[in-house]
Amino acid sequence: MMIKNKTFIAFIFLSVYLAGIVNVCFAAGTSGIKPINTSDSISTRAAPNFILEKEITPADYMLGPGDKLDLHIILSEGDAVVDQSFVIGADGNVFFPKVGAIFLSGLSLSQAKDLLRKKIGSIYDDKFVLYLLLAEPKKIKVYLTGMVENPGPVVVYDHMRVSEVISQAGGVVSGGSNRYVFVKRKDQNGVYVTKRYDLYRAFRNEDITQDFAVLAGDVIEIPDADGNLLSQIDGNVEDKQLLRGRETFVYVYGDVNSSGRFEFVPGKTVADYVSYAGGPVQSANLSGTTVTRRIDNRSSKYRINLSDVLYNGKAEKDMEVMGGDVISVPRNFFYFSDFSSFASMVLTAVGLYNTFWK
Repeated sequence: MMIKNKTFIAFIFLSVYLAGIVNVCFAAGTSGIKPINTSDSISTRAAPNFILEKEITPADYMLGPGDKLDLHIILSEGDAVVDQSFVIGADGNVFFPKVGAIFLSGLSLSQAKDLLRKKIGSIYDDKFVLYLLLAEPKKIKVYLTGMVENPGPVVVYDHMRVSEVISQAGGVVSGGSNRYVFVKRKDQNGVYVTKRYDLYRAFRNEDITQDFAVLAGDVIEIPDADGNLLSQIDGNVEDKQLLRGRETFVYVYGDVNSSGRFEFVPGKTVADYVSYAGGPVQSANLSGTTVTRRIDNRSSKYRINLSDVLYNGKAEKDMEVMGGDVISVPRNFFYFSDFSSFASMVLTAVGLYNTFWK
């Protein structure tokens, strides 16, 4: 009887251990997380169908050639309705019957509505209500330069996000920055002003305005991985192309809050990149963290006790990260989110024991 009880207890622990392994394997196989490849980016130069992320503010949107507008006029307290759709022409005008050409280019939607109400009011004796709607934003031309697959002019929809514009141009080439973007834009005085934006802050929902909406005439430059602008690097075009091909990403997977690909920043450590990935989740086995590095076409794996680094202040056990490194934070095999999960696992083991050993 004693032997049988010992066998049963051993079976329980073995079942829990194996179940933990199965859970880890299952999670790894179904996570769906894959490194992003710049070659997978959209390479077409034509603007795709535009999907707005939010409504356009009438006071902010500036009209121009190509904007499609819907005009609705309600006459005599709803007894009659006049509907008309038109596109602002290359000369900035629209045409309305009995009124003629009306110049709308450069006006906001709100200003255009006021002007149309004034112009059209001259042909109606009765009171009317006027509605002006933007049916489809115009296409504009912006200029891409630097570390992009297809530099040059790109035709996009007005107010499209810069990340979409970069993707449309074929994406960032290897050696370029997927984080920082520089834009040169004219201010109200007609003077070009250059600003730097951080796309990572937008992608992590810290500041969506960092993924800014492009405007006609914007000059957008993608720097190299060190933040250097090609336009400011000495040397000819051939010299600049030497920047291509450098591995500029670090990959963080496993039991972290935001697995994925992160830009390589010289001097950063494993702890830094786990922090970039949102930190470890509760089930993480930090003592088993590994770094896989490819050197001379051979892969080497290093083990880091990240628990000592993060919680015991042993910074000397941390490791500086190189471009191309893959950081993996494994799951604790014996972690259970709550008691019911543990109890369910034990009951499963008991059921298996009764089935196969009795």
